[in-house]
Amino acid sequence: MTQASGEYRTVGIIGGGTAGYLTALALRKKLPHLQVTLIESPTIPIIGVGEGTTPIMVKFLHAYLERDVHELYEKVQPTWKFGVKFEWGQPGDYYFNYAFHPGPILDAVYYGGEFNEYSLGSLLISNERAPIVTNEGGQLTSLIDRIPFAYHLDNGRFVAYLKEQAVRDGVELLERSVTEFVPTEDGESLDHIVTDDGEERRFDLYVDCTGFRAEIIGETLGSPFHSYEGSLFCDRAIVANVPHGGHIKPFTTAETMNAGWCWNTPSVEDDHRGYVFSSQFLSDDEAAEEMRSKNEGIGDHRVIRFKTGRREHFWKGNVVAIGNSYGFVEPLESTGLHMIILEINQLVLNFPRSKKDTAIRGIVNRTLNAHWDDVRWFLAVHYRFNKKLDTPFWQACRNAVDLGGAQERVDLFQERTPLTYRQSQFFKPEEVFGDFAYDVLLLGQRVQGRYLEASQPRVEWQKRVEGLRQLADSALTQERAFETLAGAPPQILGSMVTSPNTWVVWP
Repeated sequence: MTQASGEYRTVGIIGGGTAGYLTALALRKKLPHLQVTLIESPTIPIIGVGEGTTPIMVKFLHAYLERDVHELYEKVQPTWKFGVKFEWGQPGDYYFNYAFHPGPILDAVYYGGEFNEYSLGSLLISNERAPIVTNEGGQLTSLIDRIPFAYHLDNGRFVAYLKEQAVRDGVELLERSVTEFVPTEDGESLDHIVTDDGEERRFDLYVDCTGFRAEIIGETLGSPFHSYEGSLFCDRAIVANVPHGGHIKPFTTAETMNAGWCWNTPSVEDDHRGYVFSSQFLSDDEAAEEMRSKNEGIGDHRVIRFKTGRREHFWKGNVVAIGNSYGFVEPLESTGLHMIILEINQLVLNFPRSKKDTAIRGIVNRTLNAHWDDVRWFLAVHYRFNKKLDTPFWQACRNAVDLGGAQERVDLFQERTPLTYRQSQFFKPEEVFGDFAYDVLLLGQRVQGRYLEASQPRVEWQKRVEGLRQLADSALTQERAFETLAGAPPQILGSMVTSPNTWVVWP
């Protein structure tokens, strides 16, 4: 039997996957005095879908955890994501880009009539290019230290890499199934666990990474689940892989479907596709048929069932919940890994020195609950104003989706468009989605508002956009960029971290 110490010195992470291994790596990196054990069941498979991320993942891996760029690219083979292409908002072939690289979005509407020319990042999405530029003489220039991007990750390769890194960093890994979670007498904490070999183990702090099952925070400690179904109607996803013929798009696609939407997350081998839909409006078979009709060469599919919402507690007693055990929403804005990172950061920043330190739990719970609710409201905006299709599902969304905490921001947008052009601050700085994100979604879906003045004269805007167009036209496709970087000096790829002006910094 392993005895826990009187202070917080031992941490038991129950469950692996991205949530478990990222937590283990962060604790070992930032709190090296801790003994970190990760217990992972060999019988529970990883949800092996391609994952989109946000730029915080690049910062977390390379600036916070200080993982080597070249090793990650060799072992994980990520692809670049400069934002999301939304086939959304208006009927027909209309689309708009939500690029991680912001710009004067209203000026593009005023002067060009082309919404997607607000930044180089957005033009790279439209042109399906990467920020590796060649001039007439063939000289190579990298802009990856200046244009924010995220990663598309193959979950299997990524988790294998994280596991290898965890072993290297001194995390104790145990492949065991936990057969019993034993609470304390008052039911407010976890006393110990029992593994399938009959061993009892005790830790000072437990991290619940058991996914949707929430075996500790939910089933054992009884933290209530707060559903988001009033804003987010979808509850299933059909996932499959589709050939891409060697062309790797530098963005995630969100395509409007009859009863939901479909993601496209490109990997080096193929595209990972997922149809997120509502079972109240479509059966599994009907959803699969719609997927097949739109994706030639689609492989075998599987169905994932989920509930959107969060637990009341991130932290209860001596247990914290990270990942799907705490909260989940559909990946419309790739928030899954983003929220895991925010949760890990809160745990590390507020890690208790003593078991008497209890006040911090309530503060952290309120902070992270608010972040999750902010994500809910932002995703609701996607559904409430999408007029791409007029099916029963989308009619219900436009009539009944609860905007909740986003309503005030939408009202302000309609009075003073865009939100990013104002000087006063009405909302606290966001860690998830701020004014620019709302501007893109509302302007992109053509929500009516009273426009403010442009931020620059027409001649300056035209000169700026012409320069951006030339850069985008001379940029390489992503597959060609990776081929070129493979034969280029390693410092070109490494510049994303080493450049003195890089955006890859923490926080």
